[in-house]
Amino acid sequence: MLKRNEKLIRTKLLKYLAPAIMTNLALQVGNVVDTILVGNILGTNAMSAVQISGTILLVIQIPGWMLGVGGSIVVGNCLGKRDLEGASKVFSSCLFAVFVCDALIMLCSLLAEPIAMLLTAGKGVLTADVTSVIRVMFLGTPIVGICLFMMNIMAVDNNPVMSTVYVAISNVVNLIFDYVLLSFTDMGPAASFVSSILGYGLALVVIPAYVRSPKRMLKLTNPVKDTLTYFRLAFITGVPACLSIICEMARNSVMNVMILRFIGESGVAIYTVCLNVILIVELFLGGIIGAMEKIGGVIYGEKDYYGLRSITRNILMYSYTLLAVLMLLLYIFARQAAGMFGINDEALLSQAKFALRIFFLALPGYVFNRFFISYYSTTEHSGYANLITILEYCGVLLPAVFIFSRIAMMTEKNTLDFMMCGLVAGELLTALITVLTVKLRNRGQGILLLPEREEEVLDFSVAPDLKEASLIPHEIIGFCEDKVEWTQANKMAVAAEEMAVNTIRYGGRSLKSIDVMLSVSKDELVLRQRDDGIPFDPTCYSFDSEQYEYDGIEAIRALTDKITYLRTLDLNNTTLEISMQK
Repeated sequence: MLKRNEKLIRTKLLKYLAPAIMTNLALQVGNVVDTILVGNILGTNAMSAVQISGTILLVIQIPGWMLGVGGSIVVGNCLGKRDLEGASKVFSSCLFAVFVCDALIMLCSLLAEPIAMLLTAGKGVLTADVTSVIRVMFLGTPIVGICLFMMNIMAVDNNPVMSTVYVAISNVVNLIFDYVLLSFTDMGPAASFVSSILGYGLALVVIPAYVRSPKRMLKLTNPVKDTLTYFRLAFITGVPACLSIICEMARNSVMNVMILRFIGESGVAIYTVCLNVILIVELFLGGIIGAMEKIGGVIYGEKDYYGLRSITRNILMYSYTLLAVLMLLLYIFARQAAGMFGINDEALLSQAKFALRIFFLALPGYVFNRFFISYYSTTEHSGYANLITILEYCGVLLPAVFIFSRIAMMTEKNTLDFMMCGLVAGELLTALITVLTVKLRNRGQGILLLPEREEEVLDFSVAPDLKEASLIPHEIIGFCEDKVEWTQANKMAVAAEEMAVNTIRYGGRSLKSIDVMLSVSKDELVLRQRDDGIPFDPTCYSFDSEQYEYDGIEAIRALTDKITYLRTLDLNNTTLEISMQK
């Protein structure tokens, strides 16, 4: 009856998945629709200019995305460890760093033309459009950076829905201005990025609502004091996200140059469709995989390895089930997908259809690599996340594409199709090399690399039932036999029962389950209780018999040496500690 179950974790994952999927959907829809509008209104050359300019878009996203992802993971870990002060310092120092970095990047607008010449490999027909696009990008860097940073932070700080609203507003505004500016002005492809910046800027109206939110745990602290200490933690954790952007930028730049030289502008248009197929996959799967960073960091900080395994299993199951459906649809409608982006030449459509169907075979490997980059970043194994990123974008993928391209040229086969085969091989080889490397370097451990516990742990779940709660003392005393002095074990057993009974009595209708984890070390006995009842902080409770009946809280205080509480993942997380030295 008291075995640990997945009820709380799975419920919370599903609750976070909806906002995460909607946030990612809103974020990626803007990118896909931007390309569709540019291709259909301005033509394939303008679409190619936007795709080539995407390299610079990745550059301006680095500070906000890197510190947003890294900062949210570190904040989640701190909250999992009940270190609210540390979490607030990470948030403040990262926000300050994003401001400074984005201000410096904005100055690069002065170098827009020479950068455009480099990106277009001297193709004058594209240089002018690319110059105008990247100049707008550089000027809008601060707005984009703050948006990306706050989107990640709000989600981990008990406000996933607000993060969704934030992105949704920015993309609705973006799409409206997209159509108007592309159709009725002579801005050219630059209009798509002017509208994006307007969308990000107007969405900032959500920030005051987040600041006033009663669920918000993070506070602004002095951003200068201890900035380097806390910034370093977020920076190291966010390196995979930054490296991913840099490697993607390198991959796209090299691919663009190879395609322009070997195939021409038509090849760039088809490759642009391939990149947007990845964005379509990200529409649905990016939010599911991204939930690992929002939930997994907190769970890992609490050392709830059962919960982390449960999250991993469910995320992979949801991801590959949905991917199978998407791949089937994309395979059937490959021609229509190419036509949707403004490709209307019959010969080019036939070529795009076959190339896309080859490219779809890379998606299972892409999802595997994408998930484990997120997983290893979350669980403090950033080295493996960096390895996957480097292999996927540059170390394996680009050499594979180059080799397949040379084979095509020597055998006089279709170069674009062989390039697609290189992309498929690159994703699959990256996954294979990652698995082999992790297993060879960590013999006896699985690919999840969950650390061995230094203390002995009792892990179980309790239904909101008083009879079931009455069994808790027997479980704890039986577990502690021969490990802990009877007095300390009995005190913790009584305190744990009182905590569970009060939670069951006053947790409200939202209470569905209680997770309890008891750990024993040489220094202390620690019990962590997690529940989905109404918010209640026992550390702030003061006895008032006329208003409350929480008499058990006074007993818990008397029995334990320390009580801590945090509301994380919209769950009550209470820790009781008894010193083994007393």
